[in-house]
Amino acid sequence: MSSALSQTLSAPIEIAPAAAEPLLGAFDRNARGLYRFIHLRTGRDQHLADDLMQQLWLACRAAPADAPPEPAAWLWTVARNLITAHWRRHSTRPIHIPIADPRIAAELAERLAHDDLPDAFLQKKEIHDQLLLALTALDGEAQDLIVDHYFHALSHDALAGRLGIGVRAVEGRLYRARQQLRERLARLELQEI
Repeated sequence: MSSALSQTLSAPIEIAPAAAEPLLGAFDRNARGLYRFIHLRTGRDQHLADDLMQQLWLACRAAPADAPPEPAAWLWTVARNLITAHWRRHSTRPIHIPIADPRIAAELAERLAHDDLPDAFLQKKEIHDQLLLALTALDGEAQDLIVDHYFHALSHDALAGRLGIGVRAVEGRLYRARQQLRERLARLELQEI
């Protein structure tokens, strides 16, 4: 082996530039929520969602030296831009991608405010899609809490143990997450189709 090749192979590899560290940390903290967001908006195409997540990670690594002041907000904006750019390049979206339906969002927001939602109600495809649209617009922590508690049936005690916080803190976070979900559904209600 030549000495130049030997030096190249033994040189330390820089994992991430210093400017990218805050973004990569935010990426790690928000990865599950970002994936759900991208997966839903790509027509539940797992391969496309994986590709866009990789592009998002690469965007974090290639970020300018002056890191954005809000790394999580930057990530969500870049994710939305990657999805938009993908659909512009391909000029058509699959017909099975949910879009905001103001009537259904209004009904769901109203029921969330006053009732427990029966499983039969949530199994309607239109309701399910509107709920997923609103849910994936929330921050990663709120998404994880709602998904783990309501979809995976984790108790407040189990969530408290996993997060390393008290049960009352979990109840408060779930309350705020539901509030955010209602607000997002109300915004979907106001959007035009």
